[in-house]
Amino acid sequence: MDKDHNNSELLGQLFMTLAQVMTQNRFLEEFGLTRLQAIALRNVYKHPGITMTELAKTIGITRPQLTRIISILEERGLVRRQHNEENRRIVNVYRTEKGEAVVKQHMQLVQQRIQAQIDTLGVKDRETLSLSLQTSINLMVKANIIKADSIGDDH
Repeated sequence: MDKDHNNSELLGQLFMTLAQVMTQNRFLEEFGLTRLQAIALRNVYKHPGITMTELAKTIGITRPQLTRIISILEERGLVRRQHNEENRRIVNVYRTEKGEAVVKQHMQLVQQRIQAQIDTLGVKDRETLSLSLQTSINLMVKANIIKADSIGDDH
């Protein structure tokens, strides 16, 4: 059990560190986004048409908090809301071209920053890191920690 607890601690630490890298203040300032706005925008980008309820649940915030965030993103032309045609009580959130461009630009900056750090490693260490990351991703998908459809679809 101690080993399992250690694994969950390590995964928690990894996820928190990666979240911090993804939402570095200096990158977000360039786009005029808060961390929660960036997270919401990224989720809408990855899941166009996501419902407000699912988006709030995914991010881990309340519906009223999300409503304020989406209103700001909508005012800036980064997302758009639309009532579901089958059930008018459900509101879906879609990305706009402008929102998609911001997400892609942000991800490119993050990836360039990470790649610059990785490039400081030797060839063997880079190969080991790549293999370890792929193995970790595969195992996290297998354990239902992450969804297979949430990886590798940014390009």
